[in-house]
Amino acid sequence: MSLASQLLRRVDNPALSVTERAALRCQLAKEFEDSGNYEAARAAMGELWQRVGERPQVNDLDRRTSAEVLLRAGSLSGWIGSANQVEGAQEIAKDLISESASLFDSLQETEKVAEAYIDLAICYWREGTFDEARVTLREALRLLDDKHSEQKGRALLNSAIVEMYMGRHNDALHILTEALPLFEENQNHAAQGRFHGQLAFVLKKLGAAEQREDYTDRALVEYEAASYHFEQAGHTRYRAAVENNLGYLLFITGRLVQAHEHLDRAHLLFSSLKDSVNTAQVDDTRARALLAQKRNSEAEKVARSAVRTLERGDERWPLPEALTTHGVALARLGRYDESRLTLERAMDVASQAGDSEGAGVAALTIIEELGERLKVEEMVNLYERADEMLASSQNAETLTRLRRSARRTFEAGRARVKESAPPNFVYADAQTAELLRATHRIATTATPVLITGETGTGKELLARMIHEWSGRAGRFVAINCAALTETLLESILFGHRQGSYHEAGQDQAGIVRQAAGGTLFLDEIAELSQGSQGKLLRLIENGETQTIGATQPEHVDIRIIASTNRNLKELVDGKEFRADLLYRLNTFHLEIPPLRKRPEDISALAAHFAREITEKHNRRVRFTPDAIEAMRRLPLKGNARELRSLIERTVLTAAEGTQITRDAVEVLAARQTNRAALADAWAGCSFEEEVLRYEASLIKLALENSKGSVTHAARLLGVTHQRLCSMLQGRHTELLPSKKPAQKRKRSIIRK
Repeated sequence: MSLASQLLRRVDNPALSVTERAALRCQLAKEFEDSGNYEAARAAMGELWQRVGERPQVNDLDRRTSAEVLLRAGSLSGWIGSANQVEGAQEIAKDLISESASLFDSLQETEKVAEAYIDLAICYWREGTFDEARVTLREALRLLDDKHSEQKGRALLNSAIVEMYMGRHNDALHILTEALPLFEENQNHAAQGRFHGQLAFVLKKLGAAEQREDYTDRALVEYEAASYHFEQAGHTRYRAAVENNLGYLLFITGRLVQAHEHLDRAHLLFSSLKDSVNTAQVDDTRARALLAQKRNSEAEKVARSAVRTLERGDERWPLPEALTTHGVALARLGRYDESRLTLERAMDVASQAGDSEGAGVAALTIIEELGERLKVEEMVNLYERADEMLASSQNAETLTRLRRSARRTFEAGRARVKESAPPNFVYADAQTAELLRATHRIATTATPVLITGETGTGKELLARMIHEWSGRAGRFVAINCAALTETLLESILFGHRQGSYHEAGQDQAGIVRQAAGGTLFLDEIAELSQGSQGKLLRLIENGETQTIGATQPEHVDIRIIASTNRNLKELVDGKEFRADLLYRLNTFHLEIPPLRKRPEDISALAAHFAREITEKHNRRVRFTPDAIEAMRRLPLKGNARELRSLIERTVLTAAEGTQITRDAVEVLAARQTNRAALADAWAGCSFEEEVLRYEASLIKLALENSKGSVTHAARLLGVTHQRLCSMLQGRHTELLPSKKPAQKRKRSIIRK
């Protein structure tokens, strides 16, 4: 009969006192906890403690038993909170364990104080605060002094784990070697399994870092030993961890098929335990194996899932590694801006947790994966940060990567050439991809192109891309037709001779001649006068331009691209635009949909603008991936231009080190103002003003849809004609011009 079964029978003995039953319950819970069955351990605590966040019942217990109950409840709060990603669980666990340690200290039970400190250090480790974990474990070892006990073995084992996660692999191996005699004497299978599993993990890391096949072979042997002991102990959770580590070891040695088999088993075991954190770690390992197989799309999905799981709770230590894997997957899919943001976040999370190794590796990964898209100054800055963070690293593989990055940074600086970057139409939406394919097909022709779309959709950028793809040797010259009067526009377009009119003091070549051999982009072409439209038509049809004051026209080779945010067909119907000019321009018509109709582009543009603007202004303001994703819900009536303005305003007004979260974006999306910045989305908020803005936007829309009819608009809004008139004449007088003038009533033929 197992010890757990014996304890279960003894707990039910009615002759036991309250204190004796509590002590037995704690002993039983410890047995289940050691086997990794945390839910059974929780149930074993019975009426003493039932769930994370609940205060243990210790009122009727003596001080020693109270301390034991607090320790068990604290330790289990940490383990259950970790497995189920219970927010705040580690803080709750630390409070209970600390209270337990104080009671044991008052009772002068040194070994129990040390046990509590070890459990406290595990909580710090889960949170990723490795320095706190190290200090706490040192204090536990000081208390244990020369005692050869189970607790000293636990303290040494956990010290090795912390050193491993800080990148000090040789230090971890030294600690485990020191602990070996303690575990050889220990008859506890679970404890021996943990020791052999951790020793295998250290040997695996050192084998990869130092190219030592003997270490890798020893790691496989140690994993076999760990698996045996965990099977004997009935420890499903640790068996699953061994399967995950075997999967990783096989992956780094190139045996990918076998690696996936072990990862499948690990995933199944952890899922059966409802252990989301370790399941996420298996996903992270699998994502790396998929990257090695160049199955990048699958790797990105798996890595994204792992990151989302790890973000939900207090577990910070595995998050930087998962973010780094996700960043690599994004880079290899060509999603460079998202990759950069993700890898920078990995650096931040690791730095905040005191994980300098993880932060340094994330910095190196940016250089390795995104080096071609970095400015030399950025590469130098990243390398210097990585070099500083990895100063104490003992990982030979990481140090090799650091040297490679140093060479790459040096070569980039030596070969630095300043070139103007080609235009880049940032996108992720399928319909935008199709638009760009259509654009590319027509770029090499000399035919005019008409680009339409709302303000801020990127019409000029698309025109520049057509010019770049066309291969034309001349310049790209742009002019905004809406900004100039008819006389001035004609002079700027076609040029003038000295004395041709009063202000013409000297000859001036028009921009048509400046664009000879290249492309002339006419923005807001609907604003051209009828006379200028006729001259433009002659230019398109005959390739002729006539300078003001010249007697003969000149021939010019030029490609015309025009854009507008207005409906030219309606203008033709209204005799405001020449039909023949529209027909010539409309040979190729490209329409850019507004951002609200291509939401996938919003997150891609937001990530691009965030990186570009923070670099431009040298500001440390970070937008979380969730915030970038949430920007898809912003109204963005000004499209990409408005999005860029919002992000730039945020970067310039935010304090250094500010992190913009999804919550800020959602607040701004709900508001009607266009003056706020994401750095303080609630700034200047007035409930009354927000409601009035929303009311005004609805009334304006109803009036537009009803062509100014107040009666029709009132029906659309579900209010009476009288009430809508009252609102227009009272608090929304700015909308009165949208109202159709009332028609005079005819005199009745009956009245005299």
